[in-house]
Amino acid sequence: MTSLYPSGNALQRAIRSMRQEDLGTFAYKLASETGFRRVLLLERPLDDPIADPAPALPVEFAMLGAHEIDDYLVLRPDADRAHIAAHLASGWTCHVLRHEGRIVSACWRANPPYWSSYLERTMPIADGDAYLTDAWTDAGYRGHALAHVLCLHQLRDLRGKGFRRALRGTVPENRSALRAHAKSGFRPIAVLGRIRIGPWRGHFRREWREA
Repeated sequence: MTSLYPSGNALQRAIRSMRQEDLGTFAYKLASETGFRRVLLLERPLDDPIADPAPALPVEFAMLGAHEIDDYLVLRPDADRAHIAAHLASGWTCHVLRHEGRIVSACWRANPPYWSSYLERTMPIADGDAYLTDAWTDAGYRGHALAHVLCLHQLRDLRGKGFRRALRGTVPENRSALRAHAKSGFRPIAVLGRIRIGPWRGHFRREWREA
């Protein structure tokens, strides 16, 4: 299935990136719009110890219900209602944190096969894997490590349901996300890439080697 969110056109994304990012990040994003894209595939074995969540704010951990899509749209007004409903109906799960009743952080677990529209390929999800995607924290609540707290709750829930490993993909330039994922125990295992030349598409995978 495709992303929950509209992507906009390449020129608009490039302009936004140029205004908000440093030159190196902008150059990579421009390259990604013109043919080359890559993602770090991260793993987190669920039999490893999982720390106790220690939120800085009073929050409640829950699963998004089909009757709570309006609550999710407050957090993600750019989301497509029909896609959210379809994902929930097909077995995807969305873990959320609520503060004073409002959803302030969310992350999805996708059912395989999971199609990455960014890489134009199916992500490698084996039996026992839980693939996490579309994590988001309300801008007004960032800086409180809520994404980390949510992830710890999510990992515990997935382990309790019998999953053996959590996976997620992140672009290498998103250093803040990589730091947050590392804090939750995720480590890179491979680089997945896509090369596009005209109508031709090519994909590659390189196993990760620590420097």
